[in-house]
Amino acid sequence: MVRRAPRSLSGQVSRHVSRHVSRCLATFGLLGLGLGALTVTPACRTQSGPDGEATAKKTPRPEVRAFTAEGTELFESFLNDAPDDAPIVVAIHGRGDSPKNFRELYRRFGGKVHLLVPKAYAPFHTGFSWFDLREGMTDAELGASVGAALERLHRAVASVVGGKRYIVTGFSQGGILSYGFASRYAAEVRCALPVAGSLPGPLLPGPKQQAAKTRAFHGDADDVIAVKWGFATVETFQREGADARLTTYPGLGHSISDGLLSDYFAALTECVGAP
Repeated sequence: MVRRAPRSLSGQVSRHVSRHVSRCLATFGLLGLGLGALTVTPACRTQSGPDGEATAKKTPRPEVRAFTAEGTELFESFLNDAPDDAPIVVAIHGRGDSPKNFRELYRRFGGKVHLLVPKAYAPFHTGFSWFDLREGMTDAELGASVGAALERLHRAVASVVGGKRYIVTGFSQGGILSYGFASRYAAEVRCALPVAGSLPGPLLPGPKQQAAKTRAFHGDADDVIAVKWGFATVETFQREGADARLTTYPGLGHSISDGLLSDYFAALTECVGAP
């Protein structure tokens, strides 16, 4: 396990119960999206190419395209003029957050990726929640709640990516779901980058069920999702043969530090370059 010292802290997000929700919005949604790639439309005017042939004039794609797949609303961007076949990154926001806020993270990411940011299903304060969380839930109840959201989101993602492998990442509830994708849909996932998450026991991989490559990040002072649960998840992944690693940050709570963000972007860059 790798431990790094944090630099500055950003705000905290919602606790697994609602008393911490008011701080959830700004933690992992810090930055934003680049411009889309270009596409040819039949009605475009033409101009002469280098060899004298007429070439179609391209018009830019919208910066963000909203659409619905299998009952899930998604927001799509092609960062830094990424081509149509750029690596796909599914970025899952946390409880009380929104796709608009969460996708701001990626304004400082320099890679060319096809970014998909889905919207959670239930309104929660000023944002949305992926699954129910209540005081006193058993591990089995939490597993069922997370599992239902995971299956629903997976149907949407699978319908969009068309069989291509993808990177999955997220913060808090999004980190939980990212671990879930790595565990349950390992063959589809290039790598998973969960931040401040863990996985309920019922969703952990069983014997000889190898999870996808995972690079996880977690503050060791997190009082919302304790880092011990992140360790337990990653250790189970490792025990079943997965290439999994957790980096922790001393003194960091349920939030993102500059050091964590730097490590996260480095891991994302590595994943983007992986086949």
